[in-house]
Amino acid sequence: MVAGLPFSLLLMSLSQFFLLGNWILEGDYRNKWRQFTSNRAAVLLCCLFLFLLPSVAWSSNWEESLKLLRINLPFLVIPFVLGSRPPLSDKAYFGLIRLFHLSVFLAVVTCAVWGLPKWIDGSFNDIRQVSLFISHIRFSLLIALSILLQWWAILYRPYPVSGTERVISLGLSFLMLAFLIVLQSLNGLIILGLVLFFWLLFESRRRLGRQKAVGFMALMGLVGLGGVAYAYNLYKEYSTPNAIYLSPLVEFTSSGNAYRHEFNVLENGHYIYAYLCEKELYETWPLVSQMPLDSTDAKGHPLFITLVRYLNSKGLRKDRESVLNLNATDVRYIEQGIANYKYTGWLGIRMRFYQLLYELDYLRRDGSNPSGHTLFMKLEFWKSSLALLKESPVYGHGIGDVPDAFRRKYSESNSWLDKQWWMTSHNQFLYISVGTGCVGLIVFCMLFFGAAYAGGGFRQVPFNLFFAIAFLSMISEDTLTTQAGVSLVAFFYAFFLLAGPLRNNSAAST
Repeated sequence: MVAGLPFSLLLMSLSQFFLLGNWILEGDYRNKWRQFTSNRAAVLLCCLFLFLLPSVAWSSNWEESLKLLRINLPFLVIPFVLGSRPPLSDKAYFGLIRLFHLSVFLAVVTCAVWGLPKWIDGSFNDIRQVSLFISHIRFSLLIALSILLQWWAILYRPYPVSGTERVISLGLSFLMLAFLIVLQSLNGLIILGLVLFFWLLFESRRRLGRQKAVGFMALMGLVGLGGVAYAYNLYKEYSTPNAIYLSPLVEFTSSGNAYRHEFNVLENGHYIYAYLCEKELYETWPLVSQMPLDSTDAKGHPLFITLVRYLNSKGLRKDRESVLNLNATDVRYIEQGIANYKYTGWLGIRMRFYQLLYELDYLRRDGSNPSGHTLFMKLEFWKSSLALLKESPVYGHGIGDVPDAFRRKYSESNSWLDKQWWMTSHNQFLYISVGTGCVGLIVFCMLFFGAAYAGGGFRQVPFNLFFAIAFLSMISEDTLTTQAGVSLVAFFYAFFLLAGPLRNNSAAST
């Protein structure tokens, strides 16, 4: 399971059968059952699976219901197995944590070596395709958890670690952080930043005393201001018109065709519809590409708009000469649907920030369809979630009927979302609410938080780091509707809560 989490959905599944098979071969079932039933945390974790069963009864889509039950099986298997046998030894427990770091790092290296070159040369139309094995969102959570656990080991020294190993671990963690930035995983970076911020605040107060803690907080504030200043600088670069618009505008291309000049949409400091000659673009594009300009790009957006935006992002006029000066990589980017040259390269944070600015600028665009843009789509998902909850607030629509309910709601409300984006809530708590109602949400929260309380998880630093990552991920994603997400949460919840050595060690506890 530890080796498969960043690499393989198949290994995630097979490992559960191996755990269960090993449990059967060990025998001693009476003592195991007695130990399991006396472990309240293990019982509550298993109930996270069992609580879905009543909602299946009023679901009409049995196929979706059974699929969701199968995906959530780790909440039944893993806590049951680990909660019914003695905890692992120190050597095995910390050895598995080290193996987790190695697995995640090897996955990062593999994605960097095989995936990033394809992104750089334009073979991938989305940087998220660099995550070769599992969803980039789940992968970013694994990377964030590995980084924090490595810093925990360096800071607390819960197991013997040589100076050389600490240096290597610190170096690997920063390489993972660099990959997370390149991956443009804003979700993973925000979660990592929030967890790290509050952890450092806690540590500074506990270790440094009040006065030094205040100084440390001031230092963190300066770092935050630096980030704000960087973001503001990017915003100014994006939204400040270039000096060329202060000079008299050229009316005709070098071939004598008239330019179109409009000043309603600004990107990268240049107006998208200024210095635009549609006639020359349509005449010249077939000379560099076999994809018709009146078709759509690989992302389903109008290829003409993608070409115009790409030329504009480089500060080029939208005419014959600019198209002919595009190199093969530029053409491939445009065909793949990359509309801004700053969306390419290595600086993931800058790319994602520019994309967010473009999405926010949709408010100023007449009749533009925001489909495919994360921010506005999530708002639509949440709006539809609340509308569905109002229809059946107590018991919900049935956990298997959630996707069907969302599709019905999008159709009834004439949603501006394209059908390919008719997704569910992208918030685990809203998803549970739509499926099981407010009653189900209350039960889910009682089980999810109650298991941690019953098992003393909140007194353990590694569990707190994991729990914060899992909780924050469920605010922005429906984490427990995918195999990778459920496997991550169920395994580490049970591992830190049930498999850890039974000892009161200050290195493991807060």
